[in-house]
Order: sequence, then C-alpha cells, then structure tokens
Amino acid sequence: MEFALVLIPFMLLLLGIFDMGRGIYTYNAVSQAAREIARVSSIDMTRGYTPVGTSPDSADVKSTQKALTPGLTDAGIDIDCVDVEDDEPDEDIGCRPGDFVRVRIEVQFAPITPLLGQLGPFELASVSHVEIQ
Repeated sequence: MEFALVLIPFMLLLLGIFDMGRGIYTYNAVSQAAREIARVSSIDMTRGYTPVGTSPDSADVKSTQKALTPGLTDAGIDIDCVDVEDDEPDEDIGCRPGDFVRVRIEVQFAPITPLLGQLGPFELASVSHVEIQ
C-alpha cells in the first residue's frame, strides 16, 4: 500500500529531473549554436562572402548545429549584420570591418512531465555578437 502511494510522486520527481536535464542540455546547445554560427559567419565576412551567413562554411555549420540542437530549424536561425549600437547598417553601405555579426537562435522546448507540460512549451533563445575584422 505504501509503495502505491509513493510511486506517483516519485515518478513525477524523476520525470522532473529528466526534464530539467533536457532543458539545460537544450539551452547549452542553443547558446553554442549561436556562438559557432556567429564565429564562422564573421570569418566568412572577412573573406568577402555577402550577404552575411551565405557561404558554404556557414551552411555546413548551420546543418551541424541543427543536428546537435533539439528542435532547431532554419526558421529559428536569424543572422544579421549590425553596428555598435545594434542597428542594421544602410543597405548601400553593407557590412564593414568593425561591424558585428548578430546571430539569434530560438527553439521551442516542451517538457514531458505531466505537470510542467500543462504550462506549455517554453522558448529558449540566445544571441551572439562577433566583430568583423
């Protein structure tokens, strides 16, 4: 009888710990994806690839990060060229050395624990800036 009473809270606790681990892994993967895509896109801008994020190296890194990050799709990746004030430069000027590559990554995380699942999916996001040399 005691086992039946303790089993449900114990299983909820285990599933909650499992969900927390999944959430931390997903958040770390989102942060790493933003940093890695920004780094490669910044290097490619110094090599003359325009617009930002269109080089073959950037495409390879995006596909690798999509494979490593649960739920990441092309729609969740936003790559822009911004200046120091985080404003996009004029289209006539374009990206120049001293500007920054800004990468925003957004992923929906849905817990599987019954109580946390009722709150709905959570949005995990990360932004990374890397200066163009």
